[in-house]
Amino acid sequence: MKAWSPGIDRAIWPLPHPVDLSAGPDAVLDDILDAEHRGELYPLYRRLRELAPAHRSTSRLLPNGCWVLTSFANVDRVARSAGAVNDPATAKVFDHDGSGGAFYQLMHNAMLFLEKPAHDRVRKLVYKAFTPRAIAPTRELTERVAHDLIDAVSSAGAMDFVSEFAYPLPIRVITRLLGLPDDAQTTIEEWAWDFARAGDPMTATPDIVARGNRAAEGFYRFFDEALRHRRAHPTDDIMSTLVHAEDDGQRLHHDEAISTCVLLLQAGHETTADLLGNAMIALFRHPAELERLRDDRSIMPAAVEELLRYEPSVQMSMRVVNDSVEVDGAVLPAGSMAALVYGAANRDPAKFDSPDTLRLDREPVHLAFSAGAYYCLGSALARTEIQAALRVVFDRIPTIRPATDTFVQRRTMRLHGPQQLHVAWH
Repeated sequence: MKAWSPGIDRAIWPLPHPVDLSAGPDAVLDDILDAEHRGELYPLYRRLRELAPAHRSTSRLLPNGCWVLTSFANVDRVARSAGAVNDPATAKVFDHDGSGGAFYQLMHNAMLFLEKPAHDRVRKLVYKAFTPRAIAPTRELTERVAHDLIDAVSSAGAMDFVSEFAYPLPIRVITRLLGLPDDAQTTIEEWAWDFARAGDPMTATPDIVARGNRAAEGFYRFFDEALRHRRAHPTDDIMSTLVHAEDDGQRLHHDEAISTCVLLLQAGHETTADLLGNAMIALFRHPAELERLRDDRSIMPAAVEELLRYEPSVQMSMRVVNDSVEVDGAVLPAGSMAALVYGAANRDPAKFDSPDTLRLDREPVHLAFSAGAYYCLGSALARTEIQAALRVVFDRIPTIRPATDTFVQRRTMRLHGPQQLHVAWH
């Protein structure tokens, strides 16, 4: 695998993390947004929520006057509000050099950044590719890929869980569900890697931006040809479903279909890789729960829901509040920006008993996939992949354990996960 941007060493078993109780909410928020120095996120979330669960930020790292929401009730309320929408203008963050390059053009046309009516139209059409029938092959396919990956390392007794398992597994699953040919797998994985690195404004150097633009150009040419072929010669895969999906006479425009394929490919592997890495770290930090899951696989569905709550991949998303909404006595006026902090909401003691403790039998409630009109379309796919992957891990290497006392955390804020986690087994 190509090199990541430099990450940050974190302890598998962290010591208690002191928080400056004299600091105001903006100082705490600045710590949260400072990946280099913040340490553990969740004590900072807890302190910000105690100080101001709906806080109007003055931080230079967020849009001016952005409301930062950290309680479960507030995040859930705004996420479900019909008047809170993704702002298409936020796609400008991907125009790194102001040239309107290929990377920005693909992101600009992606469903996430379309105006609300267009978003709803595209979402209804894309949903047809995620019916139970469409994702039915996922469990068996994931298990087969997971076994192949474990076969490659089992005799070594050790691996980097991220680069040798968590990252390659979901991209190989989603490429096969999309219907991409095996002989294009290596090229697609290289483009996907470069595209994902360019999607992080915090670490996007000029070289990363250039590689991201080349990857976007490659993706456009590839999916342009593949979708035209599927339109004339449909097969049983997600690409064929997308080009032939129809709702009230509406179909995806060609560029929308291309951007959707790239979005599904990227969202279908990067976040799931994070979730798998986060899940292993959470289980290592709670050895009794790890042993419980090893001994009783019947709890796997509930366990995965709790792992999603405890350490989600998507920590934050932004919304524009088109219609004013009241939260905790404060009114978010029309036109304001809101940062929905899912990681904080999922640890809210007003919603969860002992929220910082992993309990695999907890009621499956969380905001790891957001809520409302922007609820993650691939949530069922991700759940199936994580359950199947963890089953194979514990079947094949049940004595898996951390090989060192630390792991390497990515520097990103919105997406949260390890970039290196060395494990070993007997």
